[in-house]
Amino acid sequence: MIIRKAVVNSLSDALKLVRSVGCSFNINGFLAKKGLLNAIVIEEIDNRAANILKQEAISVGADSAVNEVVSKFKHGSSDAILFATVDQIEKLINKLSLQPFGLKEVALKLANVINEKKVFKYGDKYFDLSKPVVMGIVNMDPNSFSGDGLTDPDKALKQAIEFEEFGAKIIDIGAESSKPGSKLIDAETEIKRLLPALRKIKKNVRIPVSVDTYKYETAKAALDEGADVVNDVFALRKGKDKLAKLIADAKVGLILMHMKGIPKNMQMSPSYKNCTSEVYKFLKERKEYAVSFGVVEERIAVDPGPGFGKNVEHNIELVKNISIFSTLGAVVGAVSRKRFIKLLTGDEDKTAFIIANFLTAFYGADIIRVHDVKKTVNVLKIAEIFQRV
Repeated sequence: MIIRKAVVNSLSDALKLVRSVGCSFNINGFLAKKGLLNAIVIEEIDNRAANILKQEAISVGADSAVNEVVSKFKHGSSDAILFATVDQIEKLINKLSLQPFGLKEVALKLANVINEKKVFKYGDKYFDLSKPVVMGIVNMDPNSFSGDGLTDPDKALKQAIEFEEFGAKIIDIGAESSKPGSKLIDAETEIKRLLPALRKIKKNVRIPVSVDTYKYETAKAALDEGADVVNDVFALRKGKDKLAKLIADAKVGLILMHMKGIPKNMQMSPSYKNCTSEVYKFLKERKEYAVSFGVVEERIAVDPGPGFGKNVEHNIELVKNISIFSTLGAVVGAVSRKRFIKLLTGDEDKTAFIIANFLTAFYGADIIRVHDVKKTVNVLKIAEIFQRV
């Protein structure tokens, strides 16, 4: 007789494990749902709801950590953590959907948490995000932080074609640097740099093209040339209503990124009480803003913005917790050639950047935004094989 631990990191791991012992086919899925414990944070829940959540969780075999004020029946709100398997969550959803104090909303959000199927739409097309996809970066700003800025549209086209051949599923083209300390440029300059390359790329590559801009004028010009996605580092805080409506009407994809401050000052002693929670709340609010103008939820992706108004510890925290943002939609992982990776290694070794790209996928990002497309695609292929076998 041998007794050993089993490694279960996902529902698919649990399903393989159950199948390995020869269980009846009819109960494989049922048992697998019992094999993976989830820790789910619920912030600012009504204390009355937290009390009911605790009792209902126990009733289905799960449990919940709640603030001590809950047991003292104090008014107000607090945070809670639910510890439950998928099977227990499904049972809990049915119970909570009948309860007051906002627990119906909790039930709906729990259903979203355990829903593994995810897509990112752009126009009438979409990405199947059952596995991570790679976004290749084309920089048309000579001031690019990564030192790969281009000025020749033909070179940009060559790079985009190579990225497609290497396995990238989307191109992200930008013409304004957002590196720490950089100054913002006007729309006229940005359009002049961007459009010649964008036109050539749209005519010669089959994969969708995202445009990295926060300006209405630039986005309008790019969408007129067939751009499929707008990647906004200011999350609609600059273009506001006008840009939100443009994106909704065009039915293109939208990426909302978190940045504290602006590139010129964002790295001047950034601080948070709870970085992950604050970034999540910001992106949730910006997504709701976009939806209020008619942007379809499945056309919205979020980027927690490592390197944008965060120190090294903040960036590591966000990468390790990046999967929590999945309840907001597709998640972009963008750590490629970021300064904090250089600080961790102390040099310019590209191996560190590839590992960082892999880790964003490993921890739960769906769209991996990178400079080193070929190497990242190959690493993710190997990871997929290990996960599948």
